[in-house]
Amino acid sequence: MKPTVLKRPVQRALQCFGFCAALSLPALSYANYTCELTNVNPWNNGYQIDVQVTNNGSSAITGWEVTLEFPNGADRTGGWNANFTDSGNRVSASSLSWNGNLSPGSSAYFGIIGNHSGDFIEPICSGSDDVGPTPTPTPTPTPPVTPTPPISPTPNPTTPTPTPPGSTPTPPPPTGAPGVRVDNPFAGVQWYVDPIWSAKASAEPGGDAIAGYSTAVWMDRIGAIEGPSDGDGMGLRDHLNEAVAQGAGLFTFVVYDLPNRDCAALASNGELRISEGGFERYKNEYINEIAQILSDAAYETMRIAAVIEVDSLPNLVTNLNEPDCQEANGPGGYVDGIRYALQELGKIDNVYSYVDIAHSGWLGWSNNFSASVQLIGDAVSNLGNGINDIAGFVSNSANYTPVEEPYLSNPDLQVGGMQVKSADFYEFNPYFEELKFVTDWRNAMIARGLPSNIGMLIDTGRNGWGGSGRPSGVSSSTNINNYVNESRIDRRSHRGNWCNQAGGVGYRPQASPYAGIDAYVWVKPQGESDGISDPNFEIDPNDPAKQHDPMCNPNEPSRYDPSVTTGALDNAPHAGRWYPEAFQVLIENAYPPL
Repeated sequence: MKPTVLKRPVQRALQCFGFCAALSLPALSYANYTCELTNVNPWNNGYQIDVQVTNNGSSAITGWEVTLEFPNGADRTGGWNANFTDSGNRVSASSLSWNGNLSPGSSAYFGIIGNHSGDFIEPICSGSDDVGPTPTPTPTPTPPVTPTPPISPTPNPTTPTPTPPGSTPTPPPPTGAPGVRVDNPFAGVQWYVDPIWSAKASAEPGGDAIAGYSTAVWMDRIGAIEGPSDGDGMGLRDHLNEAVAQGAGLFTFVVYDLPNRDCAALASNGELRISEGGFERYKNEYINEIAQILSDAAYETMRIAAVIEVDSLPNLVTNLNEPDCQEANGPGGYVDGIRYALQELGKIDNVYSYVDIAHSGWLGWSNNFSASVQLIGDAVSNLGNGINDIAGFVSNSANYTPVEEPYLSNPDLQVGGMQVKSADFYEFNPYFEELKFVTDWRNAMIARGLPSNIGMLIDTGRNGWGGSGRPSGVSSSTNINNYVNESRIDRRSHRGNWCNQAGGVGYRPQASPYAGIDAYVWVKPQGESDGISDPNFEIDPNDPAKQHDPMCNPNEPSRYDPSVTTGALDNAPHAGRWYPEAFQVLIENAYPPL
């Protein structure tokens, strides 16, 4: 799919140099920081503004507050990465708990979106004691024409060539009449681009190369539906309204709030507990609220793809030794929760549900594969009369397993008298890649009685594995471990390492890359952390249940092999928070290169 380019025609650097004193932040008295509008993007009756706050002083600051003065009225409708207060033509933005500490020379970023009428005039950005320059009118530009993702023909089993960013073609026709379901919701329509993620990506070096692509929106707690109270994000309806404004025909989001969520790890622990009535809250406060919004007639011609509960059901296959997973395997647990979600979303004709199946490095062993087919197959079948079947399954969500291992195509190949799959890295798992794994999974599910048109999604956001460490051919070694380690593109020290790995941007989102695969998608937005690296962490105010998992600590041994480290990148924030260092690694290691 060619990216939808969010037009950024007006690059501004309006700075307020001075001593910015914030009344609500007495520790900031006379702190020297600047406020810069890095991206001003008006269109028709709307606008988006990205702001950079930089500490230009000689000492660290522990918080900041700036104001935006709009000559023609603010009419702010949303924002992210700051606390906001609106008063007439003024919008005040102050730091959150996690982005207020700025060392000399470092910066924080936030953004807002809103409505306007007539010519749009840039606001003056300033601290409480600053006076900015006189604004000048900016003509309202024509909204950008966005490209249509290509419908790829069924290729031979070779590595597909992704569609690079290019010229802007004519927009696609409308998606069709309400209530008419299609075989592949990703084909033939424009995909939604999250303006918050896009703005963050654009602000990073090299980020413009991917900022126009579609990423999934995560509903990872009840509060995310309305949008976080601290201003760090948009709510579900805000995103859908923005998708309508973009003319998008497809919106992808992640359902992710099961009770006892992430039962075998810590970094993404959820807010709901089964023992505390979590299942009822999941139904009434989470799924029902989402379904009500998605049912709005304003969105009935838009295809909505729902990724259902990442890494949930696979835990019931492999991690029942964990008490939380044992509880999740019972009443009001994962199966009940997912069935309820599928039943409620299945009543909405333009919603297409894809159930998560982890990845080949987790469920690839024959006993795991067969047990998962049975458990997950039972969970998604016989949902009831008048309820649409699931659209398919999604693999590799938020993970790093490559689509293909181009130099390790035969797991049974003998090297030095041993099968390739017997190498330490694969541990007799015959699936080295996602393509073969999802193909066999789809066939197994059809054999169980699911519709023959079910499709698969693969998250390719971080599994590119390019850069200087990528091999260029097959090893000549006769030692099985050396042969595998010198031939594999997956450069992790252990296949089970999942937290903030030094992967790379993978294949760009596109529809129908192979027969039976509905799309390559970016479920996990690049630049969002997998989990906090510091064991002595501060609580995330948006999601206090998130904890530190040792797999996110670069100094810890891997949980799955103590002889190697976790491979996690350092200085990582809580899961879902913006992590510029990781974003830069992913850009540098992109394959195909950007």
